[in-house]
This record gives sequence, C-alpha cells and structure tokens, in this order.
Amino acid sequence: PVVDLRGGLLMADPLRATVRSLYRNILSRIVSLPVEKRAGALEQLRSGFRANAHISDEPTLAKLVQQGNSKLAFLKMITPTPTGEMGGNTGTFVFRDGKVQDGRAGAVAGARHSSYDATNLDPDMVARHQRLSDRQHFGRRR
Repeated sequence: PVVDLRGGLLMADPLRATVRSLYRNILSRIVSLPVEKRAGALEQLRSGFRANAHISDEPTLAKLVQQGNSKLAFLKMITPTPTGEMGGNTGTFVFRDGKVQDGRAGAVAGARHSSYDATNLDPDMVARHQRLSDRQHFGRRR
C-alpha cells in the first residue's frame, strides 16, 4: 500500500488515477445539468465519493468504479455534449465525384420544395399517406 504524507493509506496508483478521472468526468457532466438539478447531483457525487474514500479492497473498488461508469454513461445520455469534446472533425459530409465535401451546402440546394399553401394538398404528404395506408392494409378487402 502507498502511504500518504498525512499518514493515511492511499489506493494503488492506477486505480487511484481511474477514480480521479471518473470523478472529473462525472463532475464535468453535472455542470451541464439544468440549474435545479445541479446542486443535488453535486452533493450526491461528493457524498458518494467521500463515503467510499476509506475502502481499499480492490474487488469492492472495482465494483464501485463500475457503478460510477454506469452513472457517467447515464449522464452522457441526458446532458448535452460539452463544447470541444467531439473534436474538430464533426459535421455532415458527403462523397461526391470522388471527393469528400461538406454535406450542408448541397442539402439545401437539392431539397424538394412544394407549393403547398393550405389551399391545396401537399403532393409529398399525399404520397406518404398513401404509402402508410397501403402498408397497414387500409381499404383492402379480403
């Protein structure tokens, strides 16, 4: 075991680094939560890590790290991605004429436009309705 300068026992260095990284990752996701949920989540995070700070048993620590990773995964699902985490290569790209191009510019130019103005029927919506009706077998007698 590694001894702290204050006389306490510390967990092994790789596991300690994993726990610290997990704490920082969860903390960065909690900051993205809505204000009304943020304070409670911060208190729960701090109290949870403080309550288990004395544990030195590796199987127990591994189980707690797994639980923390599961909570982090849930936070990743419900919070927006922090700026810069996705990297600079994100966006919409298409492959045209053997080259990769930005996909947004061509999406607007190639979009179909309708003359629907609430006095006539939108042909795209009529076609969609017909496809769905056929798919669900409406109007067909057996």
